[in-house]
Amino acid sequence: MKWFKKNGNQDERIVNMKNKVYKEAYTLIMCICGISILIKSFLNWETYSMLTEVIVLLAGSIYFGVRSVMLGIYSDEVEVHDQTSKISYSLRNIITGLIIGISMALFLGIRSSVLFAETAHEKWWFFFLVFIFSLLLYIPLFAGFNVIVHHFANKASQKAARKDQWDS
Repeated sequence: MKWFKKNGNQDERIVNMKNKVYKEAYTLIMCICGISILIKSFLNWETYSMLTEVIVLLAGSIYFGVRSVMLGIYSDEVEVHDQTSKISYSLRNIITGLIIGISMALFLGIRSSVLFAETAHEKWWFFFLVFIFSLLLYIPLFAGFNVIVHHFANKASQKAARKDQWDS
């Protein structure tokens, strides 16, 4: 990020340690926002109360993704992952989409049974109904979205990396 240009040489070890701290801070902020969304969704029905957290989650993730694609880092990360892991990056994205879809379906099923059902029979019925319909909706949505984004991000990142090689 070249927003604030610094002159002079920097120790590589210090730069790497700073990057590690930034990564930890980013992860901490994302976890806090996610937990806040979960708590607010059970305490409040209004979605506007969690708008700030959603914006922080989406903006941070989108910026990180776009920036890594523009720098050509994404395709390099995919290549290193595919060489060192038993599971390809594409398969990992499908599995991640499945996990997100199942988690979302469980969350919505539990939430609807807790907030809207009055009897034990209604709780099970609401949970089952919302869980099944959410599975049918969210698994194809998230798995497909992950696969499509990965495909185009990898192509764009490879193009940026090739362009960077020709420029230097």
